[in-house]
Amino acid sequence: MEFSFGTKRWVQKELKDKGEEVEVKQETNETDGYALGLHAPGFFDKVLHVQKCFLQSEPADKVLAVVQETWMDPAIGLTPYDVHKHVGFLKHLMIRTGRNISTGTPEVMVNFVTSCYKPDVLMPLVDKITKIPEVVSVINNVNSSVGNSSVGEQEYTLYGKPNITEMLRGLAFQISANSFFQTNTKQADVLYKLIEDSAGLKGDGSEIVLDLFCGTGTIGLTFARRAKHIYGYEVVPEAIEDARKNAKLNGINNATFVQGDLNKINESFGKEFPKPDIIISDPNRPGMHMKLIKWLLEVKAPRIVYVSCNPATCARDLDYLCHGVEEKDLRGFYELKSVIPVDMFPHTPHIECVCLLELR
Repeated sequence: MEFSFGTKRWVQKELKDKGEEVEVKQETNETDGYALGLHAPGFFDKVLHVQKCFLQSEPADKVLAVVQETWMDPAIGLTPYDVHKHVGFLKHLMIRTGRNISTGTPEVMVNFVTSCYKPDVLMPLVDKITKIPEVVSVINNVNSSVGNSSVGEQEYTLYGKPNITEMLRGLAFQISANSFFQTNTKQADVLYKLIEDSAGLKGDGSEIVLDLFCGTGTIGLTFARRAKHIYGYEVVPEAIEDARKNAKLNGINNATFVQGDLNKINESFGKEFPKPDIIISDPNRPGMHMKLIKWLLEVKAPRIVYVSCNPATCARDLDYLCHGVEEKDLRGFYELKSVIPVDMFPHTPHIECVCLLELR
């Protein structure tokens, strides 16, 4: 969970007009109170103060409670970042929960995103949250830019280890503060099984798998024992570092992970590995860049498994791969064999899709 610090607390006016019934007006009322919570829909500068979050684990909720009890104490002198004036210290609080691979007990990482590096100022918070037994890692990401990104230019470990672990499909994964990892781990197990089934590996160790947007290597590594070799590409350097560590952690020697921006590929892309038999593509919400789609139509892998968290860009990219792009003089070569929706985010409109394409 990623919570934001803010200088403008967002509240709703409540009117009790009909006995015990409460009518909640849609207008918002802004107060000058500091807040730590979630952004109000449609507002980048207004934060709904959150005392308890039902999405995260109980130990993570204990962390949130301790931070809420402490951070506004005037004696500590902490201030939230003001997105209008570009002053203040605290930007985000990120809490990740994993599992100890030996005991199965929860492991919690707490990541404070701040505008500058002042570890002494954070120590009163660090001292309190590290009394929670499940907290094994406290990180400080420093983002000095005016942007509100939770990824910092520098990263410091204030307590414990620089990563936590999680189990998925029988493998152990190390996760650092800025690495992508599926938020809903139980349902991720279901998702990855569907991806593996859709890929249809022979299982005889003869096939080359290309894992695009590989993150910490989760999808590719779950394939590794049934493939000849896995090649993974990802833009985030920390994620590639984690992917390499994860391969080593699980005793997997037939996986190569390369850091690179798949939105900026050139003519040399693809020359450093054999032609893939299966391509897994799991892009973020904007989908795939036209340069990558053009390359996929040139390389003509027998099967592509497209994993998407945005049905709109997924439909666009599938259309390009199946029917081509007339204005770019690109011809489509694939047939869409199946689309399986997976509900990774219950009670929200978001859906994940696993799509199988086969070369015509």
